Amino acid sequence: MTVPWQQLIAALANDRLRQVYAEWVLGIHGGALPAELARLAAAGLLEEHDDGYRVVPEVFREVLASASKAQPTGVDRFFSQGWLNGIPRRPGDRDELLSHLAIRLFGSEEVLAEPEVNRLLATVTHDVPTLRRALVDFGYLKRDADGGQYWRTG
Repeated sequence: MTVPWQQLIAALANDRLRQVYAEWVLGIHGGALPAELARLAAAGLLEEHDDGYRVVPEVFREVLASASKAQPTGVDRFFSQGWLNGIPRRPGDRDELLSHLAIRLFGSEEVLAEPEVNRLLATVTHDVPTLRRALVDFGYLKRDADGGQYWRTG
């Protein structure tokens, strides 16, 4: 049974319940009111059995596991809060990311001046020159001889 983490924290935020729980963890089972034990059981910290209550040692692991975030997949794994973490070193990952960015940021028929390319790249990274260079070096953008105009490749 996985208990919502809020319920567990609420029980432990109560000074008396935290004391009762600590006593039960230490094997001291005297002085707790039935209502206090029932609240700890409702929070998943204790488990009721025929002979009384027992501490649930795995409750914290279960709560942490249920609250863990799903790992991003695809190109999303290269971003954090909308910003590019960096250009991956593995060729397959790098190609997946650069292809995605080229398609996402640049129209297939557009010819753009360097300031416009920089503005678009600045929407995903703080290191505009490195990303622009990678897109050109790995063939996702082409530029004219003087570097003033850029366009997306096929």
